[in-house]
Amino acid sequence: MNLRYIDSVFIITKRMKSLIPILCTIISILFVESCVSSSKEDKTQINISCRECAGMEVSLNISTILPTGPKEIYKSQFDSSGRARIEFIQNDTLDASLVVGESKFFTTLYLEPRSTIDLTIENGLPTFEGDLKIINAYYNKIDLNAREGQEYVNANYARYVSASSSEQQVYLDSLTTFGTELKNQIEKDKSISNHYRKILIDKLSLFGITQRMHFDTQFAYKEISNNDMSVVLDSTLSGAFKDVSLHPNFINYPSYTRSLSNRLGPIFDDILNYHYDNGVKTDKYEYVKGAIVKDARLNDYQELLLALFVAHMSYDSRMDYDLEVKLIDLFQKDYPDSKYLKGLNYILADYHELKSGMPMKDLEMRDINEKAFSVSSLKGNLVYIDVWATWCGPCVDELEYSKKLSKRYSNHPDLKFLYVSIDEDTERWKKFLRKNSQIKGLHGLQNSEFVADSNMITSLYKISGIPRYILISKDGNIITANAKRPSELVSNNYLDSLLAL
Repeated sequence: MNLRYIDSVFIITKRMKSLIPILCTIISILFVESCVSSSKEDKTQINISCRECAGMEVSLNISTILPTGPKEIYKSQFDSSGRARIEFIQNDTLDASLVVGESKFFTTLYLEPRSTIDLTIENGLPTFEGDLKIINAYYNKIDLNAREGQEYVNANYARYVSASSSEQQVYLDSLTTFGTELKNQIEKDKSISNHYRKILIDKLSLFGITQRMHFDTQFAYKEISNNDMSVVLDSTLSGAFKDVSLHPNFINYPSYTRSLSNRLGPIFDDILNYHYDNGVKTDKYEYVKGAIVKDARLNDYQELLLALFVAHMSYDSRMDYDLEVKLIDLFQKDYPDSKYLKGLNYILADYHELKSGMPMKDLEMRDINEKAFSVSSLKGNLVYIDVWATWCGPCVDELEYSKKLSKRYSNHPDLKFLYVSIDEDTERWKKFLRKNSQIKGLHGLQNSEFVADSNMITSLYKISGIPRYILISKDGNIITANAKRPSELVSNNYLDSLLAL
């Protein structure tokens, strides 16, 4: 071998070794710059200009596909010149609600990963520039169309309810015509690609579909309240979901899945009632799952429907932290990689502060003489809280049992019955109490006249429907945020067992 060649290789190798640290440094710098650049590029950015909004807060609310799933809220503040910016990282397309101030401006935005939206608001009217400007301009028009449609619904709802079935169908069909002019405009606009045109027309069509689902839901619950089953069930649960229409094109729209969840509510309740009334041994999750599996139309939607069932079990009187843990575990075994798990676990985390043994959420209210007092002042006593209102029929019905309950425990001074009303009409509440003085216990009022929304019992204890009952232990901890009703407690010794502790 040529010695000169060997010497050359040796010299080059030696020089390369001396360059390695320098090369590594350069590569590291380039890698870091690449990461920083990538990080910047990965962000979705919304730049907002609004002179009349100076000093106001602006927020972007993003909900997952589950209606009760996590809501990520990105906030910013307009500077003195009326400029604000919101930045975040997203991995998929999504709809998000942009809200300025209390109600200064609202619109829904269509966002894609790494997009930049430039929005100018002047006299309440938006102008879009940057990425996705055309589709977001149409999104705003669709929002305005939906608000107009909702006003029509609100104005005609009473007439619709009292109409014949054929007249009702004509009315429901009329809802699908809202936005016809806007739809024609979208179809003729050559600046819109076919991809975005489909998204816009689907979103425009949502109003009529979700309103129909809303009406179906209301009538189903009305039938249940009249002690009629909204679906006729048998031991096989055949046809439990026969009245549910699914629209595959809209599955990924939060407003559609929210309406679907509401529509499924009375059906889930019917199945659960049948489960209870007939002493079915199969656990609730497997029982509902069996009903879903039996309907071939639902084959492609079993995961979604079961996720919505687990979410449904967290609402109102069904809320039970330990049961929710069990249901999520069962769902996760069936769908370990489900995109809905994040939302379900959010529900669980949201209720964690209300589980048994957690410190109570203190409440301040006014008594009939408008003197302020709080629940914490009752520490050392077992406290049974009744959340009610004079306009709530079931609440007033339960008060008859409350009278019996308070009489039964009149010799137990360490048991306090606290009635927290959420009536907005203070005088109506006072008049009701004067007329029903035999309802013994402590009475307090929480409404917007006295209490901020965030400190209302409905907010602190995540109450979306009344009556609701809460039990607080003598040491000030939550026994249950969803206690049994007075009508159930008058016939057992549950309170006695707690008083003995």
